[in-house]
Amino acid sequence: MRRAKMIFALASLSAVRLVAAGDSDAEPAFKLFQVSGTPAPVYYFAPHRIEDGSRCETAAILIHGWGGGFRLTRDVEPFARALANAVGPSNTAPYVIAPLFPRRRILVKNGIKDDGRAVWNDSWGWDLSKHGKPDDDWRGGGDAAGVKLSSFDVVDAILMAFGDKERYPALKRVIVTGFSAGGQFVGRYAAVGKGFVRDGVEVRYAAMAPSTELRLDDDVSWHYGIKGRPRYSAQMTRDQMLNNLSRRRVWRACGTKDVLGKSLDICPEAMRQGENRYARFRSFEKYLKQFPEWAKQVSFHAIEGIGHESIVAHTEKVFIDYVLNGDAADCKDQPRR
Repeated sequence: MRRAKMIFALASLSAVRLVAAGDSDAEPAFKLFQVSGTPAPVYYFAPHRIEDGSRCETAAILIHGWGGGFRLTRDVEPFARALANAVGPSNTAPYVIAPLFPRRRILVKNGIKDDGRAVWNDSWGWDLSKHGKPDDDWRGGGDAAGVKLSSFDVVDAILMAFGDKERYPALKRVIVTGFSAGGQFVGRYAAVGKGFVRDGVEVRYAAMAPSTELRLDDDVSWHYGIKGRPRYSAQMTRDQMLNNLSRRRVWRACGTKDVLGKSLDICPEAMRQGENRYARFRSFEKYLKQFPEWAKQVSFHAIEGIGHESIVAHTEKVFIDYVLNGDAADCKDQPRR
């Protein structure tokens, strides 16, 4: 019942207080706000409006999974808490923002009326052996229904807001991170997204446990290859994408027990990448050997003993170290601590 009430609060755009079990004084309190300037309403979770600014050195954009953000409340607060604990009370806690990219089918499933907000993936059904069109898939930068608004445009807008030096004077780094479908989003955004805040602010990426990986195959449709890309990236060349990937740092992780079929893409293009997420994770590591400059920017971390568990992944010490310290952290495979 408590979870049902939380989902209803999310859907009705009410403030949501995220509290860890047994900790009534948990901070920060995340609320729902609207992204400024988009042609259709897009919402995000954050402790306060991005326009209010922060003296943080680190900011993180957390991309949700295939559920459209309806399970995001269980991920964002533990991640933010782990970051705050790592920097300690004497420093400003990292600012965490989590945009929402809902599917109409998910809204209907949860009894949410069409209120004009941006929605994606109308061409995608429940059958994971078939895929819809790249043009409306939020995981690959597709546009929301009936409007020229890419999910990647939303992240560009958030990064632009972080670029305001008066509001974020101490900012040194921004991490774009996602798990599962969010990991798919991050891997593709790293290839084609603007990925810029301002001079002197580093942008890094973390793509964890994606169902599929982007490969630079000209004859395979976007989402799996680079054929038939949506509006946002349609004019980019393969060389431009490879150049981006050869300059952008991406930390990749997957649980060693992430071998079940929960929400797993099983269309033919996906199955050619491997039979499960962990197999695809290792297959992609081998694939990158064809691209030495790209491979230099990527590290692979196997999280021992876990399956498709986003909370565990987002609070792993090695991941938190990467978010805060980048390549000062040991990002190679290692036992969990």
